[in-house]
Amino acid sequence: MSSPRSRAVTPVQLVALLLAFLSISGLTGVLGAGLLVPAAGSAGEVAKAVPTVFDGLPDDLQIVEPAVESTMLDEDGNTIATFFDKRRIVVPSDKIADIMKQAIVAIEDKRFYEHHGVDPDGVARALVSNLSGDSGTQGASTITQQYIRNMLIEKGYLEGDAQIVADATAQTPERKLREMKYALTLETKMSKDEILTGYLNIAPFGPTTYGVEAASKLYFSKSASQLTISEAALLAGLVQAPTDYDPLTYPDAAQSRRDTVLGVMLDQGVITQEDYDAAVAVNVSDMLHPDVQTSGCSGATTTMEYFCQYAIEQFLNDETFGATQGERNQLLQTGGIEIRTTINASKQQDAWNALTAALPVDNANGGVGLDDALTSVEPSTGNVLAMAQNTTYGQGESTRETMVNYNVDSNFSPGSTFKLFTLIQWFKEGHGAYDTVGRANRTYTTGEFKCSDGTYVPVDNGAWTVNDLTGKDGPMQAIRALGLSVNQAFINMSTKVDFCAIFQDAKDFGITKADGSAIDPLPSNIIGSGEASPLKLATAYAAIANNGVLCQPNAITTVTDRNGNVLKEYKPNCSQVLDSTVAQKVSTMLRKANAQYYDFALDGGRQFAAKTGTTDNNSNTWTAGFTQEIATVAWMGYANSSSQQVENFSIAGTTLAVPYGSTVGAYIWAPYMNAALAGTTGTPMADVFIGDVPRPSPSPTPSATDTGSSSDKPDTDTGDNGQGQDNGGDSGSDGNDR
Repeated sequence: MSSPRSRAVTPVQLVALLLAFLSISGLTGVLGAGLLVPAAGSAGEVAKAVPTVFDGLPDDLQIVEPAVESTMLDEDGNTIATFFDKRRIVVPSDKIADIMKQAIVAIEDKRFYEHHGVDPDGVARALVSNLSGDSGTQGASTITQQYIRNMLIEKGYLEGDAQIVADATAQTPERKLREMKYALTLETKMSKDEILTGYLNIAPFGPTTYGVEAASKLYFSKSASQLTISEAALLAGLVQAPTDYDPLTYPDAAQSRRDTVLGVMLDQGVITQEDYDAAVAVNVSDMLHPDVQTSGCSGATTTMEYFCQYAIEQFLNDETFGATQGERNQLLQTGGIEIRTTINASKQQDAWNALTAALPVDNANGGVGLDDALTSVEPSTGNVLAMAQNTTYGQGESTRETMVNYNVDSNFSPGSTFKLFTLIQWFKEGHGAYDTVGRANRTYTTGEFKCSDGTYVPVDNGAWTVNDLTGKDGPMQAIRALGLSVNQAFINMSTKVDFCAIFQDAKDFGITKADGSAIDPLPSNIIGSGEASPLKLATAYAAIANNGVLCQPNAITTVTDRNGNVLKEYKPNCSQVLDSTVAQKVSTMLRKANAQYYDFALDGGRQFAAKTGTTDNNSNTWTAGFTQEIATVAWMGYANSSSQQVENFSIAGTTLAVPYGSTVGAYIWAPYMNAALAGTTGTPMADVFIGDVPRPSPSPTPSATDTGSSSDKPDTDTGDNGQGQDNGGDSGSDGNDR
C-alpha cells in the first residue's frame, strides 16, 4: 500500500493538470493564457510537468458491474431473505423517476448535458479557488468523473485490492487527470442517460446503502420510479456526504441539505416556486417510511430463518459457485444472484401453526420451555417443503432464542421410529406381517444375535433383559407388535434375521453415527438408542413412500446470476436403496397397523403410514410418517438437554402427566398433515401382499362355516385397549406410543 500523500495540490501541478486536460480535449481559448502561465511561475516548469502527469495512464476503462444484493426466494418466487455487504439494487433508466435525474444533475453537475465528460468551467473555477488559497481543494468533478471514481472504488472492493481504492481516491493531479481521460473516453462509448443511470446505480446514498433504488426502498419503502420532488431532492443531497446527511440518524442535517438542493433546483428552473414551497414545508422526519433490512437469514421472513440457514449452507458447500467458501460467500454478498428454494410458504406456515399451537414459543414447561420441530419433504424429489421449530432465531439471553436448527443440526434418540429398519430386514428375508414374533422370556444371550458372516453380537455380561410394559409379553403377530410398538417382539424379530444388516439398512437410508459410519449393532439400538435428526428421519421414511428410492434432502431448485442466466439447476439426487416390493410391503404394513392400532388419524380417512417413538423418561417423542405426497417427522423434547425427563407438561392447553409418540402424532403431526394436504385428493398408497392372515380354527359345530380368507382381518386382541406402547431406550424404562 502506498504511503499517505498530502491533500495539497501545488500551483504547478494544477496548471500541468489543466494543460494536460486541454491537450486531450482540444478545448482551446476557453481559458485565458494569462490566467495560467503567471500562476505557474514558470512556463518551463509547466512544460516539464505535463508529460509526467500522463505517464502510466491506462488507455481504457472497464465498466464494472457493481456489487448487488442477492435474494433467496421461496417456491412461488416470494422473497425470503437478502444478502449483501452493500445494499444495492440495480435498475434500468425507466425505473428511475425523471425528477430524481433532474435533482442529481442540478446539485452535482448542472452542465452535465453540455460537456463531454469534463467541465472546463468547473476546472477553471477549481483552479482559481485552489490558487487563491480557499480552504479545501475544489474537485470540479462531473457526474461522469464521479461515476468513474465510484467504478474504480467498486472494482477495488470486488477484487479485494485496497491499492485500487487508494488510487481512486487519492488527492493528486495524477488521479484527477486519469479521471478526466477516462471521462472523455467514456462519453464516446455511452450515452448521457446510460452514464447518469450507471451513476445513480453505483453512488452511495447511506452508510451501507448504494444506488438510488435501494436508497428509495430504505428511506421511503418505495421504488425509485415513484419518488416525489422532496424525496428526490433528499436523495440527491446525500451523495456528497452519505453518512453526515443520513436522514435516519441526522434528520436535521438531511433537511438542511435537502432544502439546499431544492433551492438549486428552483434557481435552475427545474421546479416552480410552488413546487419549492410545498417541498420545503414537509419535515424530513414526516417523509421517512424506512424499510431497514438485515442482511442474511437473521433478516429472513418470520418462521423461515432456520430453513434459510439450511439452504445457505447447501449453497456455500457447492463448488459450482467457487473453489472456496470465501469465493462463494463473495458471490452471495455481491453477485446479485437469485436462489430459488423448495420451501412452500403455505406448508411452512402450517408447520409453524401446528408447532406453536401445541407448544407456544414462550411456553414454560420444565421452566425453560419444551421444544418441538417439524420437517416435511417431498418423497419423489427430496425437496424440503417445510422446516420449523418453536424458537426465535437469534443469539440472545432468552432460552427460547437460538440459531441451532433442531431439524438439521441436532440429533436425538429416535426411539421406536428406528424399528422401521428391523421391519425392512424382516421383509427382505421373506418374513410376513402375520408371522409370530416375541416370547415370554425377555432375556437374551450373546448367541442369539447373529450376523451373516457367522459372528454373534456380544451381550454385556452374557445376558440382556428387554424391558417392556405389562401386556406386551408373549408371542404375537408381527403387525400387532408393530402397531403396539412391542420392544420384546422387535428384539425377537432381530434374532430371526441378519442382525448386522439392520444397521446397514439404516445406513443405506442415511441414519448413521455422526462420522457417517453405521450405528453400532447393539441389541438396545434396535429399539432406538442411537441418534438421528428430524430431517434424516423424514428422508428415510420418504424413501419408503417412494418405493425404496431415497432422494437426498434438497433446499434449492435453481441459482441464477444477475442477468437471469442459470448457474445451476438442482435435479433430484436419488438412488434405489431398497427393492420396491420390500418398500411397498413396509408401507402397507405400517398403514394397516396404523389404521388398526393408532388413536390419531387424518381428515377424511386419508391413508397414511407412520411410526411413533418414545425414548427413556419420555424425553424424546416422535411421529414419523408419510402419505404418497409428503413425508413428515415431528419431534418434541428439551433440545439442550435431550435426556431430560418430560412430565407434568401442558400441550395445546391440555395438561398431561407424560408425553408419548402418539402425543406428538395427535397434537402436531396430524394437524400439520391435515392443513398441508387440505384441498387435495389423496393418492392411493401401496396395498400389496404382506403375508397370509391365519385362518380361525374350524368350528366343531356342523352349522359353522369357515369364512376365513387370505385377506387381512382386524386383530381383536388389543390387550391394552389398542394403545400402542413402546420403550426406545437402552435402560428399558416404560414408554408408551399411544
